[in-house]
Amino acid sequence: MRPGDGPHTVSRLRTIVVPAAVFQSVIVGGAYGTGREVVEYVSAYGALGGLLAIGTIAVCFALILSASFEFARVFDAWDYRHFLQTLLGPAWLAYELMFALLLILILAITGAAAGRALANTFDVPASLGIALLFASIVALNYFGRAIVQRTLTAGAAVLLVGLIAYTATVVFSDDAIILDRIDIRAIEPGWWLSGIKFAVYNSALIPVLIYCARGLPDRRSAISAGLLAGTFGVIPAVFFHLTFIAGGPEVLEQALPTYWMLEHFATPAALSLYVIILFATIVQTGVGVLQGLNERLDGWYQDKYAIPLSPMTHGIIAGVVLCASLVLARFGLVALVAKGYGTLAWGFFIIFTLPVLTIGLGKIRTASTTRNGAIPE
Repeated sequence: MRPGDGPHTVSRLRTIVVPAAVFQSVIVGGAYGTGREVVEYVSAYGALGGLLAIGTIAVCFALILSASFEFARVFDAWDYRHFLQTLLGPAWLAYELMFALLLILILAITGAAAGRALANTFDVPASLGIALLFASIVALNYFGRAIVQRTLTAGAAVLLVGLIAYTATVVFSDDAIILDRIDIRAIEPGWWLSGIKFAVYNSALIPVLIYCARGLPDRRSAISAGLLAGTFGVIPAVFFHLTFIAGGPEVLEQALPTYWMLEHFATPAALSLYVIILFATIVQTGVGVLQGLNERLDGWYQDKYAIPLSPMTHGIIAGVVLCASLVLARFGLVALVAKGYGTLAWGFFIIFTLPVLTIGLGKIRTASTTRNGAIPE
């Protein structure tokens, strides 16, 4: 081994792992933490149907992430404004409008979930939980990208440990029921479409999180990072779905299915620990998407004034957007998930998913040809 190979390998590995960890950390709070989204888009299709939906989600995630990372690398577009301007031209403003709606919806859902979970477990006002959530998000966004990436990467590791502990608690309490219910007959029609819809609305955040892939050195790294992030993105779904099988039909009706499962299968201490982890994952979701918004505004401000926005401005932006989400939170968690995400999914399919897999790949190929051969590996 030549001198320097070791650190180079570690650096390359970190560059590939960080996007996967950030992607998982951000979508967990908005897509997995409460379990409501897994029930809605996965477990409602039966034991095996849910697993097939998860497989669909994994494939979609991997394709969209790999294409997005490679596009950002080739065109050096590391905030969502430059990324989408390069991909869509003037039509990128359609994404901007859709993302504004999605951002407020995500924060409304996560804020409502945090408030309800803390109120149910620790007998505190839901408003206190929401205030703590918002204060944490604003503070982390104030300190900027480096802190955000470190926090999200560490959070992914903590989350994995928590998922394993949660799954073990449920499985060892009712293992026979889970095994009995994993049956080829437990497939409801529409699992593939539900999986695509879930993947599309979560993939809508990829341009906003593209900052986390900055530094990918070559095409192989971009594809590897996409495949790893796609895998990371469905790990929570596997854990939650397998445990929800033990809950039977009742779990499908719960606003906070994971909380309900732990009430039935775990000790009060485990339930309290889950709520703390849930709160942390919700903070991560808010921090990750708002950092993407700040990166976009920084790119615009630097283009215009040659300097980035101040940390104080970043914090104020986060606070204003969080306050706007309070209005939506009043509509209820189940309604927001079922109606809000499903409606936006198809809009993002048209303005991001389809273009990045067609126009994006075409532009990557053209860039390769223009440079007289393949992009250097």
